[in-house]
Amino acid sequence: MITSQIPLFQEFHIEGVQHITPQNALAELQNGTAILIDVREEPEFKLESIPLNNVFYYPLSGIVGQLANIPTDKPIIVICNAGVRSSKVVNLLNRKGFPESANLDGGIIMWKAQGLQVESDLSTGCGCGCSCPK
Repeated sequence: MITSQIPLFQEFHIEGVQHITPQNALAELQNGTAILIDVREEPEFKLESIPLNNVFYYPLSGIVGQLANIPTDKPIIVICNAGVRSSKVVNLLNRKGFPESANLDGGIIMWKAQGLQVESDLSTGCGCGCSCPK
């Protein structure tokens, strides 16, 4: 997995956390050589998600309880909205014995900015959990 010590697309960084660009992450995911863990909360995930088979949804609010369910046979890429929460989760994973973990640099915001595919359900409203039109 091609990663870097310093993020290119986000300011937030934790020392020791590796970062992967959206393009490199997509290549790993399409090749089946890595898995993606989406740690956004339910309203965000319902609003838009990445339509690939090897994506796991474990929101940040419950990630500690899901550690035993995270596959250990492949490198892990973690995504959130902008890369802050996912960096924190990668830091946790590193400390819990998942050394091949990387933050998706810039989160789903940068994923979309680079023209990569997401599934959107704009009929769910603004993403805050209400039913208002976006």
